[in-house]
Amino acid sequence: MSHKAKRILRNCCISLAVIAICVVTLKATRGSRVFKKYVCNPIPKSVKDIKVHRPWELNGHRYVMHFKISKADLQIILSSRRFKEMSDVTYSDGLLSLMEDPSSGEYLLLYLSGRRKPEWFRLEQWDNPKAYRFREMSINYQEHLQVLIYNEQLAEAYFVERKEGYW
Repeated sequence: MSHKAKRILRNCCISLAVIAICVVTLKATRGSRVFKKYVCNPIPKSVKDIKVHRPWELNGHRYVMHFKISKADLQIILSSRRFKEMSDVTYSDGLLSLMEDPSSGEYLLLYLSGRRKPEWFRLEQWDNPKAYRFREMSINYQEHLQVLIYNEQLAEAYFVERKEGYW
């Protein structure tokens, strides 16, 4: 291989390494940026290992997050908005079911069948998590919904942020 070809190959490898480092860095900070914007700013001290997924949304946006958090810091998030505790929560086949009381509940489609959920999403394996919901409507009847699901034994939470329409 000629000296010129080696130099070109070396420069290409360096460029690819720089791009890979940038992508990894952006992915690592993306979780904190989304958390600060939609969950809580500043991020509580015990929050670690934030993972974010943005399922496809036709009108508006949706984020599904997973993170580690202590019970004490969970209260910081809950007190930041008018979260209401749900009496029961279940997840199966992409559908999150929230029961406010035995007579009323609602369903939230997180992952359409056939669409891949991230590998870290394992809500269906949790037994008896606590669930909290925050909902507000705009003057145009567009919905802003936040659901926080907490597993005290694992000190982990899922947070769903959804806005329908354009606020």
